[in-house]
Amino acid sequence: MKKKLLITLALSTSVLACACAKTDPQATTAASTASSTQPVQSTETTTPEPTKEPTTSLAEPTKEETTKQQTQEATTIAPTQVETTTAAATESSSPAQTNPSESMITIKCPTDYSQKKANVTYGKLVSKTYDSKTCEKKRPVNIVLPANYDPNKKYPVMYIMHGVFGTQNDMLNTSVILGNMMADGSAREMILVYPYMYASKTQDKCTGINHENMAAYDNFINDLRDDLMPFMEANFSVATGRENTAMLGFSMGGRETISSILTLQNQIGWACAIAPAPGVVEGTDMFLHHKGQFLEKDLVFTTKPYLFMICSGDRDSVVGKFPKTYHTIFEKNGQDHIWWEIPGSDHGDPAISSGVYNFGKYVFQEQK
Repeated sequence: MKKKLLITLALSTSVLACACAKTDPQATTAASTASSTQPVQSTETTTPEPTKEPTTSLAEPTKEETTKQQTQEATTIAPTQVETTTAAATESSSPAQTNPSESMITIKCPTDYSQKKANVTYGKLVSKTYDSKTCEKKRPVNIVLPANYDPNKKYPVMYIMHGVFGTQNDMLNTSVILGNMMADGSAREMILVYPYMYASKTQDKCTGINHENMAAYDNFINDLRDDLMPFMEANFSVATGRENTAMLGFSMGGRETISSILTLQNQIGWACAIAPAPGVVEGTDMFLHHKGQFLEKDLVFTTKPYLFMICSGDRDSVVGKFPKTYHTIFEKNGQDHIWWEIPGSDHGDPAISSGVYNFGKYVFQEQK
């Protein structure tokens, strides 16, 4: 029988100087100009220094250099809440089911985790290309191996997804938070994978908010399953199985995270969608009517995730109320998940760092 735990948290609305990705204009916007997405050569570098990027203004998809503010209607301004929705228990393979509880969420990522530290050894950034049969071309990917990576040891993998118009470089600063957590033991050692999500045979980058471009993002699930995952297993010391595979995504990456954990239930066991964009189910934003990848009634799990989180800023002017809509649908369908809002956050930090920190604490962890 479903239980619902609701707690109201009074928290600071100060913005963290936390590592964040480029703002994703997906759901209700076409925003910042895309950077080059030509395949990168195989290189090895150190993890980049964190940077702080302000939320960019919005742009009409037909006027890529003209920015405009999102309408007030699309902005969610609601009391800050954490809702934990729990359905009847189902059997699951190892590790033990991570049952949501009201004590799990720390709304603000602690500042100490968002900055590089002199006494911490961070993982190595490796840039590679892999052959994609799905896209019929080589595609770029960034991989951050854990500190003291041992090829004789198997590591779980987290795939971290960028937003629309983004690249495989845009979410790299999340590796600072996760690196600090791995260093002090608050997160398990893991391999972090930063794919390039735009999976088109005919184009190398997104050119606007339209159905053709959205279909290329939706096609990434095929590239992930058929090309990128096999590449990781063949070239890195990867622990396989859904219990060792997680996905975290921001905006368009959040949309595809939800789609992926619904579609690849036997391959992905952990997921966090941060400010997920519209398009998982049918819906209309100010630029596009999204046909939807699923009917609302089909947002259900036949194989229960170990942990599924959705979060968003309560002042998100880009995706607006769509993240909460997903929460409402999963709640109506009796599906276990954790939902929370970050007070004062627009489309970016501190919502991104909040999602990364909280997911990092519990991903790949057995129930205590």
